[in-house]
Amino acid sequence: MKRISKFLSLLMVAAMLSLLIPVSALAAEEAVSGQESTNEFGLVIVTTEAADTETVLPEETANSSEIASLPVDAEVSVPTDNSPETNVVSEQPVISTIEPETIETQAATYLCLTQNGVIIDVLATNTGSDYAYDAAANELTLNNFIGEKLDVKSAAVPFKLVLLGTNIIKTDNGFAVKVDGDMNASGTGMLIAEGQATPDIMGGGINVVGNLVIDSGNYDIAAVGYESSSSAVGILTGDNAEVMTMGNLTINGGNIDVTAYNSDYAGAFGLFAFGDLIVNGGNIDVFTDSPSSYSRGIGAYDKLVFNGGYTVVESIADHGDAGALFSYNKIIINNGILNLCTSGAIAKALVAEGSIDISPIYGDVDRDAACLYLEPLSAQTFKKQHASSANPKTGVDATASDAAVAGAALIMMIGLAYTLGKREMQV
Repeated sequence: MKRISKFLSLLMVAAMLSLLIPVSALAAEEAVSGQESTNEFGLVIVTTEAADTETVLPEETANSSEIASLPVDAEVSVPTDNSPETNVVSEQPVISTIEPETIETQAATYLCLTQNGVIIDVLATNTGSDYAYDAAANELTLNNFIGEKLDVKSAAVPFKLVLLGTNIIKTDNGFAVKVDGDMNASGTGMLIAEGQATPDIMGGGINVVGNLVIDSGNYDIAAVGYESSSSAVGILTGDNAEVMTMGNLTINGGNIDVTAYNSDYAGAFGLFAFGDLIVNGGNIDVFTDSPSSYSRGIGAYDKLVFNGGYTVVESIADHGDAGALFSYNKIIINNGILNLCTSGAIAKALVAEGSIDISPIYGDVDRDAACLYLEPLSAQTFKKQHASSANPKTGVDATASDAAVAGAALIMMIGLAYTLGKREMQV
């Protein structure tokens, strides 16, 4: 009887140890198989100046997997199906930055603020109660400014926008902030920028026809479209109103909150770059909704790259096509935390014409999923509590609560085995 009791005790201890293996570790061994799809979408990102020549989004886009140059009023067709193997990223792409250039006096050739319907020529009047312009540095500081427009033309050196206090710029005609040239944005304050698309032009918060670098600051951006309007875009770099102008968007820091809604065919887009869009840091929260058209969160005409930061995207298209991240070239995810979710008639978290390259630190990723939570396996501190599971929440270790429960169960079973062993000895 004593030998049988010891044997049973050993069996119980072996069973207890098996409880310490997290379910997520077992789930990680399972291969994820994605279903192929032949669905495609056409993206109308801009229109021309004349309403009667505006590009019309077809109900069904013809099958096409190639992207040529994007002429005026052209449609860009990108298949939602993307099933290349996940590639190991051997090196990170070159990070887009604006190189410092020689300081020139009065670098901007046009700089106007619109306030209470009055256009203020900032080049003529450098200082106001809520703004100040440093011509030598080509730097405009807004300090609790409230108005309708900020228009800049600056071809010589990058225009610099510094935010202090809470600044509000709202318009019902196009973009609240429009810059022809490169721009750098920073500061400790906030910019609330809201714009509205029209039948002739796109509308939204910020359009930089050049390169935009966001280093710091807080941004509350809104874009809206309506019947027969053009695309509603939160932040846009580059343009193709007449000819395509490339523009990179680089986010190094700051807090960026974007909402885009469009009830009509031209769609709603959160962040889009006619070039590379690179996220190195910061906190980004994007929500897009286009009930019957295209709802797109963060996208790029060239590469879409994540090297860090904390990014949340929710894209909804009840009767249309929703995508959280999209690129007409490739998506590269090297690092950072991404919480992506889509819903609609066609819904997919990752959409790319080229490859989708994801670092192995995230584990296995289902690229056909409608929702994905991507967090490096090495990260132990989570932004918010979430349970360990397979896709759509990938790359997540067992939570502390899971380990605590398993440990408590082990202690209880060891105690039970010890008690049974003592009773056998007494018999």
